[in-house]
Amino acid sequence: MSTPYWWDEVDAPPSSTTALPDEADVVIVGAGYTGLAAGWELARHGRRVVVVDRDDIGRGASGRNGGMVHPGGKHDLATMLAMPRGRAMWDDTVAAFEGVEALVTELGLACDWRRSGHLELAGHPRHVGHLRSVAESYASIGEEARFLGPEDLGREIGSRAFAGGLLVARSGSVQPAKLVHGVAAAALSAGAELHGRTEASAVERDATGFSVVTSRGTIRAGEVVVATDGTTQRRPVPWLWRRILGIGSFMIASEPIDEALARSVSPAGRMFFDTKNFLNYWRLSPDGRRVLFGGRTSFAPTTVEQARDRLYGAMVRVHPQLAGVRVAHAWGGLVGLTLDRLPHVGRHPETGIVYAAGYCGTGVALSTHFGRAIGLWLCGEGELPPFAGRRWPVVPPPAHVPWLLPIAGWWYQGRDALGL
Repeated sequence: MSTPYWWDEVDAPPSSTTALPDEADVVIVGAGYTGLAAGWELARHGRRVVVVDRDDIGRGASGRNGGMVHPGGKHDLATMLAMPRGRAMWDDTVAAFEGVEALVTELGLACDWRRSGHLELAGHPRHVGHLRSVAESYASIGEEARFLGPEDLGREIGSRAFAGGLLVARSGSVQPAKLVHGVAAAALSAGAELHGRTEASAVERDATGFSVVTSRGTIRAGEVVVATDGTTQRRPVPWLWRRILGIGSFMIASEPIDEALARSVSPAGRMFFDTKNFLNYWRLSPDGRRVLFGGRTSFAPTTVEQARDRLYGAMVRVHPQLAGVRVAHAWGGLVGLTLDRLPHVGRHPETGIVYAAGYCGTGVALSTHFGRAIGLWLCGEGELPPFAGRRWPVVPPPAHVPWLLPIAGWWYQGRDALGL
């Protein structure tokens, strides 16, 4: 099947059945974790908020991802701490992680939340030294993490493909489609209006506010938030499109396997990912009966069938015991990458639009956190996260040319082969 495995277990997130209104206090473009969390905060603080999405509610990356939740981002901890405001950014990602658990508890969400820990695995022998140094960075700030050599990995993963790994305690897992369903239901219950299949084609600003032109009519609004991340289009926000690159990421889900085979893959139920540029990430399903294996297989246009076959090959190379296990689901989605590999949040100085995007594949915690922070900030409560106000470099224009992207892919694949 080409639909996410997650969707088998939960209905589509709820949406409004009323007509699109003519006006609102805030219009949010994008109905993933960011937009829905912002809509929930705004609505429960008494604002009239309308969330629109060109797809169905919650059916983008928020309902398709691997369900891995952890602090940090695309940069390792040592690199982040060395950046201006690096410790503040790290602490904010910790708050984002803890905020997911708090949100699950506050809303009573049945979304298979679990503190699982994760294992970052050396994708090349040259990466072992780097993982050792990152373990020291964790220790320097009191975070529980430790390097594991080959002699210790067997207790954590049923694979001999790796020369070492970094085990991080503060990390968790969630059923992503259940999470987005729960946040959507909370936003709707608080009074937000959620309108799927409603594409925003233009945002126009004048002296009294904004006009958001959509496929179902125009809405007047005092504020506009754009939260489209990897699905950002040239319209209606060309300045944002120039800073985000939507890259395909794919996943497969195995058929149900027996308990002993599942334990042989992941004895402790950890989340796994490797250190490569074209990384793989994998886990057991919440019920422990399936292996879910994902990755970025190419920068070139890729079909789900092509990605399925490549991911299956990678999965069996890592876990030969899974040879012959069939694939039950294969699907894909778009990840929003930035040139500096950092997320960004703030208000665009020229248009006045508020934005949050660029999670670079590590967005379950941060996107929810940024959404809530934006909602509170627009209500006059709190500040934007410390990621705000940073220079946001433009993606080189050739990167938006589909036939040129494979060249960048070959470059990264070469670096992976050399362990760079």
